[in-house]
Amino acid sequence: MIDTDLAIIGAGAAGLAAATEAVEHGLTVTIADDNPRAGGQYFRQPPLPFRRNGQSWFDKEATRANALFDVLGHPKVTHIPDAVVWNLPEPNVLAVAAGDRSTRVRAGAIVVATGAHDRPVPFPGWTLPGVITAGGAQNLLKGNRMVPGRRIVVAGNGPLLFVVGASLVRAGVDVAAIVEAAPVNARLTAALPGLLAAPKLLRQAIDYRWTLLRAGVPVRTGMTAVAAHGEENVNAVSIAPIDGEGRIDRNRIERVDCDALVVGFGLTPSVELMRLIGCDLDFHPARGGWLPRRSTGFETSVPGVFAAGDGAAIGGVEIALLEGRLAALEAAVRLGRARDASVRRAALTHKLARIDRFRRAIERLFAAPCHYLDLLADDTVVCRCEEVTAGELKMRGREAWTSMVQLKSTTRLAMGRCQGRNCMATLASLVAQSMGEPIAKLAYPRTRPPARPIALGDLLHEPIAPPELPADPHLPRGQKVT
Repeated sequence: MIDTDLAIIGAGAAGLAAATEAVEHGLTVTIADDNPRAGGQYFRQPPLPFRRNGQSWFDKEATRANALFDVLGHPKVTHIPDAVVWNLPEPNVLAVAAGDRSTRVRAGAIVVATGAHDRPVPFPGWTLPGVITAGGAQNLLKGNRMVPGRRIVVAGNGPLLFVVGASLVRAGVDVAAIVEAAPVNARLTAALPGLLAAPKLLRQAIDYRWTLLRAGVPVRTGMTAVAAHGEENVNAVSIAPIDGEGRIDRNRIERVDCDALVVGFGLTPSVELMRLIGCDLDFHPARGGWLPRRSTGFETSVPGVFAAGDGAAIGGVEIALLEGRLAALEAAVRLGRARDASVRRAALTHKLARIDRFRRAIERLFAAPCHYLDLLADDTVVCRCEEVTAGELKMRGREAWTSMVQLKSTTRLAMGRCQGRNCMATLASLVAQSMGEPIAKLAYPRTRPPARPIALGDLLHEPIAPPELPADPHLPRGQKVT
């Protein structure tokens, strides 16, 4: 058992910022992350023994990243890399699988900074080799200096498409097109006042667009990918316009040749651990889906458990850095260890409000109420782990669209290694559409440990309470002989 003042789950932007703030208030910190090196998605580092040379365009954030990484060497900080937090058996205890065994971390407070994952949208051909998510493409670029293809289409919805597209151009890739579902060009003027709230972020956005423009990359707005084509690998993508009602106009389909397709339809917070311990969640589609309900101090409904960054609501790296610090500050207040809390809180909150105005403008700019369920053909795979198709779901649904739980149990959807991260949102949309209910009112299947996949060997050192066996084996378990 490791005892610590503050346990942080995730060593990305929010987690590292929380650790930095915590040690400034004298707290001991244990930070667990499932990557071999800290940084998360935005500050992703190459695998050991490789190091950044500080000269390539990948390293433009190296100075800020290194300042965050410095906290891992602080004497009050314990960093557990390659670690999976798979359960919280008690609200202040983490079950952590690291190396070849599981250990426990007991903390005075917890900051959940688990980040987010790509929001999947199934369509015909999305399982072909060469089709990769926007987050996956960024991982290849930042972590391994690799690209997924030579001629690439980037399609979906959200600002990440432009980030990935510009990154691919700088890496020497021929980007055949950026296909964005929202009519962003027509909305720019209305969004400008909000965008001006964060000049640095606006300059970054302009830089991405300028990189694409200079490379001659076509930016097709108000359109979406409807199918990927190929036998052993993707070789073309069909795209089509989206009308004002969000319907796909299949009479105007175009075909674009490529050898890779990067798809990104936004991000979804990783809330599995918070579901597991019973945090209240609310459904906010614009912020990524199901989000933990938080106080103004970023505390969830479970006392002593705080949530920060994209793992709590999609907002980007600048918001994650500020929320991480604020969550750690409030944890220090709760533990009676905060220094100059009111002054510090006011300064951080002021910065956060300014960045949040920019976020809201981006949110409105990229709003795209496309009917993505219209993309599903009967043979489109929805659950990749268990190979459940849309046709099978519809067939089972005709028998009874009563609940997500029933469909999960009858089809095995979401019972694979991803534990529903790649398919549960699509199932929820199908059930909601069929029953005429909003997704927010659907009963989701219960999350059970392990919250993330772990090896069976990780459990060998787990403390297991002896079962209450009856004295007479013919009696029900727990019943004593009188």
